[in-house]
Amino acid sequence: MRLPFITRRAHEATVDFLAVLHQANVADVEAELTKERIARRKVEAELAAVVAPAPIVVEHSELWSLIDWSLWGSGMGDVFREQLADQFIAALTPEQHAQALELIRWWTEDRGREPLGRRRYEDQQRRLHRALRAVARLRAEAAVQQRVTRRLTDQLLAATGYQGEPLLPAARTTLGIDTLKEGQ
Repeated sequence: MRLPFITRRAHEATVDFLAVLHQANVADVEAELTKERIARRKVEAELAAVVAPAPIVVEHSELWSLIDWSLWGSGMGDVFREQLADQFIAALTPEQHAQALELIRWWTEDRGREPLGRRRYEDQQRRLHRALRAVARLRAEAAVQQRVTRRLTDQLLAATGYQGEPLLPAARTTLGIDTLKEGQ
């Protein structure tokens, strides 16, 4: 098939026309895209305002502790347990919250029962840590006393001129000589 002959001038005019047409199309598409971007940003901002509510500020009272501990005990873990407990507390009216705290107080204090939930766990944890610190302190004091006993025993033996004569077993035990030689 044979194509018709096109002059250079006609070809350039066609290319110029197509370039102008293309620029107009690009400008139209760019204007449409800008409008779509603006509309999308507006919708995203509206959704973000709806989806992200203001953070809840909740007092971690005895009731909150009990709810949190109950959620933990039911296998909730640490993923969003505290946030859920915050939402539970925030859903209560101040009167309901006060009534619940009064019931907890009545159950524990007035009836002589142990604290409930997380508070009981935290109390036991505090007691355990306090006992561990006391054991460490007593061990350190015992080590100091053992060093002082060794030093005083050495000074006593040097002052009395002990030359290796046998001591009575009671004296050896009192001075801790047997344990000193084993521990040295």
